[in-house]
Amino acid sequence: MSIMLVLLLLHLAVALPVCVHILLTKHEAAVPAWLAVVLVSPFLGAFIYWILGINRVERRARKLRGGRRPNYVPQLKDPALPFADLPTAQQRQLFHYDAAVHDAPFVGGNRITPLIGAEQAFPDMLAAIADAKATLALSVYIFQCDDIGTQFVEALTAAHSRGVDIHVLVDEIGSGDKARAADKQLATAGIATARFIPQKIRFLPVVNLRNHRKIMIIDGRVGFIGGMNIARNYNDSKETVRDLHFRVTGPVLEQMNAAFEADWRFATGEELRLPLVESDAAAVNQPQYARVVPDGPDDTFQRTLWILLGALALAQKSVHILTPYFLPNDALTYALSVCALRGVDVRVIVPKKTDIRMVDWAMRAKFQDLIEHGIKVYLAPAPFDHSKLMIVDDNWVLVGSSNWDQRSLRLNFEANLECYDANLAEVMEAHFQLMQQDAKLVSLKSVQGVSRRIRLRNNFARLFTPYL
Repeated sequence: MSIMLVLLLLHLAVALPVCVHILLTKHEAAVPAWLAVVLVSPFLGAFIYWILGINRVERRARKLRGGRRPNYVPQLKDPALPFADLPTAQQRQLFHYDAAVHDAPFVGGNRITPLIGAEQAFPDMLAAIADAKATLALSVYIFQCDDIGTQFVEALTAAHSRGVDIHVLVDEIGSGDKARAADKQLATAGIATARFIPQKIRFLPVVNLRNHRKIMIIDGRVGFIGGMNIARNYNDSKETVRDLHFRVTGPVLEQMNAAFEADWRFATGEELRLPLVESDAAAVNQPQYARVVPDGPDDTFQRTLWILLGALALAQKSVHILTPYFLPNDALTYALSVCALRGVDVRVIVPKKTDIRMVDWAMRAKFQDLIEHGIKVYLAPAPFDHSKLMIVDDNWVLVGSSNWDQRSLRLNFEANLECYDANLAEVMEAHFQLMQQDAKLVSLKSVQGVSRRIRLRNNFARLFTPYL
């Protein structure tokens, strides 16, 4: 028997079981691509699928969640109808749909305060740490030990010395070696720290996953959520990144607690019980209504995608989106197009230049199709705007850590805040309009006028959108 025949038989022996796994577990759109990778690339294709294609996180997450308290404290008799005074059929459908996608109820009695840029966010967060009395939980994607990170390390260390029980969770890929000093300083001070999916051999099958959440909860009385990392380049005095963060008080903090507890248990195997939020029962049916939407490649898979699709389907007047990375999949692209063709004012503001050149190219590959269907796309000048914001019909707002790309919607662990409040929507709409003033509308003529070489480059980059 020739060597080539032996290698072929070995390739088939490895590839065929992998192909069976793909056919049984993968969504229809991904099946042809994975089958091609495995069959055309002997041994290497199967290895790539073993690393990137198998979702082991869901299995492990479900095992670790055994015995954990519910991800919210029910406070409403009818979670499908969170408000007693929903005036329109559209609103009733929206909340019926939302309840079907994610069972955590909207809870009232919250106060959600936008923090525009590091100039507002960092001082407010540091002041809250300084005022901590009992517990503090911090989850962040990037924690750099530069001058800004050092301020947080010192504030956390001081809080710990006062007896505050602190837990800090950072992402291994996002923080990398730059955060080692921060980890070591916090651990040396006796603070509990952990890394989400550390770069070790046993975590190799899930090395492509990220914990992209940015959450901080203090004493069960105040929390922070949004897109802000802890790093110098967010600092307004030397601003290279602009972002949004939100200060939160009220019953929705209980859902933020639960998200952090689940992540800590996943990363460490340790149980954690953050203090329950003491809410005023009389305030439950008062604005601001909000709920946390956790998302990730576990049993919360693609919740955010479904919520985006529902919001687009029910939008009547306007959909305004601010996002750093705009690489919607086909379902979202069609939903945005249908929304605009129905006469809804659909506008998207993205950076003229992001921090990832291939993302810039891939985004531009989608512009013509979007513009031809009535979607207005704007390019915002520097500084790079990392904000994540969606406003629908002047009353529904989605903020948090998710970008409009497939990495956020399929691979990352994300945390978003879904809000129903006209006052918050008005404030965020004013911010959107301010960003639009400095942005340039992309014309169909300018997109059609790019050279063949540029279009080839952009369309080639577009092929990699599932992993950008």
